[in-house]
Amino acid sequence: MGFGYSLSVLYAELIREFNADRSLVALNQSIYEALMAVGGVLWSYPVSKLGYGYSIMIGGFLGSVCIAVCSLAKSVPTVIVLVGFLSGASFGVVYMGPFVVAGDISKRYKAAVIGFVSIGSSLGQFAMPYAMERCIFEYGWKGALMILGALCLNAVPCGLIMVVVQRARGAEGDSAQSASAKRSLFKLSLFNSKMFWLLMLNSIILAFTALAESRFLVDLAELRGYTRTEGSFLIQMVGAGNLVGGLLGAVSKIAFKLSSAAHMSYWILVIAASHVMVVYLDMYSGLIGAAIVNGIGIGNIYAHVAVAMYEIYGTEDYAPSFAMWNVLKGVGNLMGGSLGGVIQDKTGSYDLLFQTSTILSVFYSVSFAGICLYRWRRVQTYTLME
Repeated sequence: MGFGYSLSVLYAELIREFNADRSLVALNQSIYEALMAVGGVLWSYPVSKLGYGYSIMIGGFLGSVCIAVCSLAKSVPTVIVLVGFLSGASFGVVYMGPFVVAGDISKRYKAAVIGFVSIGSSLGQFAMPYAMERCIFEYGWKGALMILGALCLNAVPCGLIMVVVQRARGAEGDSAQSASAKRSLFKLSLFNSKMFWLLMLNSIILAFTALAESRFLVDLAELRGYTRTEGSFLIQMVGAGNLVGGLLGAVSKIAFKLSSAAHMSYWILVIAASHVMVVYLDMYSGLIGAAIVNGIGIGNIYAHVAVAMYEIYGTEDYAPSFAMWNVLKGVGNLMGGSLGGVIQDKTGSYDLLFQTSTILSVFYSVSFAGICLYRWRRVQTYTLME
């Protein structure tokens, strides 16, 4: 799922290829991110009938074909339709599925396994921007989309593997654990909780703020006089930091007896620090540092997000709660990506975006600390009652 991160490289290329406004080109990545995030709900009915394995095979095939066909595009709106809308919606189930299926596979270390799944996207974030940059350099942006579309077809055999795993679990009589493979991803009763609404607000904030570097560092680097290749390297550094952060997040979950919500409350401040670095450090070395710090923070938080939903809502409500988290994440993706392009067009700088992201990150930290305190007090109350 690292393809989405490579769109920041394509973003910078399309602006200059078509001499287009950033507010228009930014829609491609923001719509893709939004629809991929809400894919869990968009694919709810197919998943309930077919299971995740077959749904991933279908979604992976459709999304890959749309990316490859986009190599024939002659305008930015066509790119937005094929990559932003169609491939984003198709890949939604590819993003959501592994988290749920991984949770079904492991009983004893369920939380840790879910955390390790997020490392896959970290590897993709490191590799795909490099692949996009090299392919654009060698074959142009159209050739790059053809090649990356072919790479994304690997989602099809991955889906087949999930089919085999789910059938094996069924053959072992583990029907209770595999039930989520065909469980509906929408549950209205979740909205009766005030804490759920706060979690959903934080999902929007996280998507709006955390990915600012991943979306705009390539273009920002070019605006500061660096090459697109140097800008693409920054995204790779975000990916490298993401990988390190994901590993740290998964290991910390095993090593320390803290809830994932607690881990998220302080790691978001690391991301806030990266935003400040982007604004006030103009040297290329400063941007590299900001990219690495941002990636480490993102990797840690994303390693804990799915686990946090599992800890709060348990096995029964994990899939629908995580699906709704991703729906609101899609809203944040759409807002953050679109607003970034508008801010640059109107002000001539991305600074306001990163400054706003810093303030929202602090709010996110405080609110998650509050959630931890609320859950701790509830546990203490129940203990005294017993």
